[in-house]
Amino acid sequence: MNQKNTFLSGEGNMWYQRNKSAFTPEQQKNDPILIALDHCFIQPSRVLEIGCANGWRLAQLHNRYGCEAYGIDPSETAIINGSKEYPEINLSVGTADKLPEIEPVDLIIFGFCLYLCDRNDLFKIAEQANKYLSDNGFIIIYDFNPPFGHYRNQYKHKENVYSYKMDYSSMFVWHPAYQLIYKNTSIPKNCALKTITPDEIITTQIIRKKREYENGSNPF
Repeated sequence: MNQKNTFLSGEGNMWYQRNKSAFTPEQQKNDPILIALDHCFIQPSRVLEIGCANGWRLAQLHNRYGCEAYGIDPSETAIINGSKEYPEINLSVGTADKLPEIEPVDLIIFGFCLYLCDRNDLFKIAEQANKYLSDNGFIIIYDFNPPFGHYRNQYKHKENVYSYKMDYSSMFVWHPAYQLIYKNTSIPKNCALKTITPDEIITTQIIRKKREYENGSNPF
């Protein structure tokens, strides 16, 4: 069984149960993704979050900007709970390699989920994000980001599942239409700056899609 099916068949629910107590007002206030949007003065009108849990972040964005909000997560429990708590947003069970058939959005959020995606699905994930992101739109990636290389660790909650760590902005910025415009490192809780290890580094990155970047002038 691949990792996608593992999370769809129950591990997604387990992840949600382990982490839902952390979705507190304090965390929402200090959320790196919301802070990054404020820093870059981004006010989306249509948002899709991949790995949205129960949709708490989308609800915050809807309240702030009045934007249309869509979210997918492999946890059926999270989606059921979120649909009851936040009826103003559109939630469904799903994974990053097959996004819901909606009109293009101007912001796509990968909310700490890419590190658990199957490596064979990365091309599909990038293609789907490009398909549903409008021109001049933004992608936010909040995920592990070691300073060099790419590798995997055994996922501690389940056998034969792995945590894959790499710079996930590289899935997009190789293309001339995409540019990295923001990057910020998060320090894990209870971890002093001097003791943080490369394996623990998490970054928030914002990438802009602008089709006019594709045809740059010859500098020579």
